[in-house]
Amino acid sequence: MIINITIYGKTARYLGGKLLATENISLPDGAKVKDLYAKLGFSLKDVSYLFVNATLTDALGLGVALEDILHDGDHLGIFSEGYIWPYPYTDESVFSERLQKALAKRASASRLATAANPN
Repeated sequence: MIINITIYGKTARYLGGKLLATENISLPDGAKVKDLYAKLGFSLKDVSYLFVNATLTDALGLGVALEDILHDGDHLGIFSEGYIWPYPYTDESVFSERLQKALAKRASASRLATAANPN
């Protein structure tokens, strides 16, 4: 299968770009996000935000999309650590259900920690 990726920020160097790189990548059918990262030599810390077909599927190193299966023709927007997504992705962004749950869990844990240690 062929997927199209656009990488924004310093991680673009993995595809020969300076701060932006776009490329079609061939992966075996059934490949997951973690397989793409392995093929590109990414670690989880290299990615700040991951969009798949304009849906935000991972953020801030949570790694919740690593097991997501990719499909022929998917478009991925990958943003380097410390970079925010550009304007085309900001208008009415959609979050995957898995990411929503992970962010809610993280927020809940943060509130508990704050309540336990108010100072």
